Amino acid sequence: MKLLISVISPLECAAFSRWPDYVDIKNPADGSLGMPSIEDIMRVKKLVASSARLSCAIGEATDDAEFYAKRAVDAGQAGADIIKVGLFSFSGEIAISRFLSALTSVNKKLVAAVYADRVEKTFLKKFPEVAKNSGAWGCLIDTFDKTKGGLFSHLNEDALKGFIEGCRKHGLQSALAGGLAVKDLPRLAALGPDIVGFRSAVAKGARGEPGLDPQKLSRLMENADKDCHPRVGGDP
Repeated sequence: MKLLISVISPLECAAFSRWPDYVDIKNPADGSLGMPSIEDIMRVKKLVASSARLSCAIGEATDDAEFYAKRAVDAGQAGADIIKVGLFSFSGEIAISRFLSALTSVNKKLVAAVYADRVEKTFLKKFPEVAKNSGAWGCLIDTFDKTKGGLFSHLNEDALKGFIEGCRKHGLQSALAGGLAVKDLPRLAALGPDIVGFRSAVAKGARGEPGLDPQKLSRLMENADKDCHPRVGGDP
């Protein structure tokens, strides 16, 4: 289980004493998976160098595949190793598959995201297969409305376990995020996703406000060392 921590600006990278497995950059002012500026992607990439992989959100998608495919290309060229896109506005498997296929044709390291507080439970079971058939690299369950509770407020262990097993069956990376806390690490480790993502647990204030707390970061990473794997990340 790998650890991902989200930043919303290059300045927040100064809070790390060492890097997690993934540093993620997003713009919460533009939505749960809002896209940051190309300049910020490039600056964060320079800071993490080869010590961590860089994940980048490109937005909550509409059906404009060409627009988001360009975003995927731009983010990749700026240094993002992995691209995340939210599937908030889609309702049909055919439309989702068509959209994701357009993006994976230009960037193979695409993570397709659904939201625990919005996704239909029947689709969640099919989600990994749809993503795999569209050429995605991984699947993410996040939360859309950050004021309505975290991941475990919306989905139980059985639903999450089924999602993770579906990803594993189809050769996809599975990722969980959305209002997760340090105390959730043992619970997450028991489920066994490939990646777990955090932001609010290490933020100084609210999730979307700038600033990470170095002490909260250290606590999270120390617990992740114990619950995720023996060693997390490298030195900044």
